[in-house]
Amino acid sequence: MNGVARVGRVTPRLLKRVRPGDVVVLDQIDLDAATAEQLVSRGVSAVVNASPSTSGRYPNLGPAVLVEAGVALLDDVGPDVFRAVADGEQVRLEGGTVVVRDLVVARGQVQDFATIAASAEHARAGLAAQLTDLTANATGLLLDERELLLEGVGVPSLATDLTGRHVVVVTGSYDGDLRDLRGYRRERRPVLVGVDGGADLLLDQGLVPEVVVGDPQLMSDKAVRRARDVVVRLDAPGRSRLEALGVHAVSFRTQAPSEDMALLLVAAQEPALVVTAGLPLSVGHLLDLGRSGGASALLTRLHVGERLVSPVAAAELVPDRPVWPALLLLLVAVGALVLTALTVTPHGFDLGLLHLRWDALVDRLPDWARW
Repeated sequence: MNGVARVGRVTPRLLKRVRPGDVVVLDQIDLDAATAEQLVSRGVSAVVNASPSTSGRYPNLGPAVLVEAGVALLDDVGPDVFRAVADGEQVRLEGGTVVVRDLVVARGQVQDFATIAASAEHARAGLAAQLTDLTANATGLLLDERELLLEGVGVPSLATDLTGRHVVVVTGSYDGDLRDLRGYRRERRPVLVGVDGGADLLLDQGLVPEVVVGDPQLMSDKAVRRARDVVVRLDAPGRSRLEALGVHAVSFRTQAPSEDMALLLVAAQEPALVVTAGLPLSVGHLLDLGRSGGASALLTRLHVGERLVSPVAAAELVPDRPVWPALLLLLVAVGALVLTALTVTPHGFDLGLLHLRWDALVDRLPDWARW
């Protein structure tokens, strides 16, 4: 298997450079499902991981996502691969080896359905310990951030009013099609919130985020310029770039991950409903986020509570209706105006003639359009 190598240790930044057919060289122990789904959506041909994609601490989901999508996964090749492979260089995978210019530069384990199943089975043995660890971390985080999580103390204000409105929060890991929510968006007019790369994902689908939250290094100039509110951590790198663009960013003093920061920001304004596109909701996904990330996600989702729904549920709330019935009714209205004009005779307006022509027009309509 051949391809252009895309090399990087910081996965979120690396993902922004990935193109279809690339061989991605990264370093991520316990590869999570969200990262794997983004790699699949970008059409990569293979992933070379310097670390074990499954450490055995818990049954993470990323390796299975890649293999099920037909993406080759070469695992645990070691950190020397970052010195041996340059970004943009042509590489070839042969069995368990990485080949550059006909030289073997790294060796690892090829992952397939059998090896992934065996790793997952081994990891499940420690699942009870991981759940205990998650609970302990959640308790500690709740004590440290109790005012923020319970009372919303420290959450910044927005220019965009979310009170009583529907909100759609989109992250860069969302691999669905937001066009499935067309009916919901027409009916509810939700506020669109982009988290990290989710801001550009919205723009790519022809939608403009009113609020963008997270790491400014993962947002394009277009995204931060078009948003009404830009919210970043107080110590976020890239703030100088925002200032150079003339963008005023609101600071949020928290160490929560970007998606949790967005949910806390939204929940503080008491929205009617929060649709989360690309945010994990299952126990498996929470464990997939690791110790601190899983604890933060668990508490944040509990904080938002019953207002939190998935895109699938939101689409079911308001079925997507076809546009052509509305266009047909518009044509009927135009026809009525024309008929009105035609019933003006030399002797003045003829109401009886208007009734006759209107009835003739209604008779031609399908049953559902008659009133």
